[in-house]
Amino acid sequence: GGYVIKHKFDAISQDRPLSGVISAVNQLCLMIKHRLTSKRLIALSNQLKDDFGADIGLLARMLPNVCALSPEFSSLVGEVEDGNTSDKMNARSVSFTLLRFVRLVSSPKRPIMLFL
Repeated sequence: GGYVIKHKFDAISQDRPLSGVISAVNQLCLMIKHRLTSKRLIALSNQLKDDFGADIGLLARMLPNVCALSPEFSSLVGEVEDGNTSDKMNARSVSFTLLRFVRLVSSPKRPIMLFL
């Protein structure tokens, strides 16, 4: 199976228009951890590291629950916070990062349905 995520959309939160989507995808990380076997979880973690490369720390900062997929992701969040990250991610880069993540964790056999 696939994953079904329900999250209440907050229309009032105009200062953070993607916060509902980010929260929903963050929930997805925990669902993935509980559903995948340890072997598939390791394979997914390696795939995330390969695809995101140096940006895996930014992904972990955006989606804190991604650290549940691999213990080493937690240490990468600290590296991002210690580094020079004064530039805030804009909505386009956040959307692109979320899309990259969703493409990696979903498949025709494991589709993701998101209800906001």
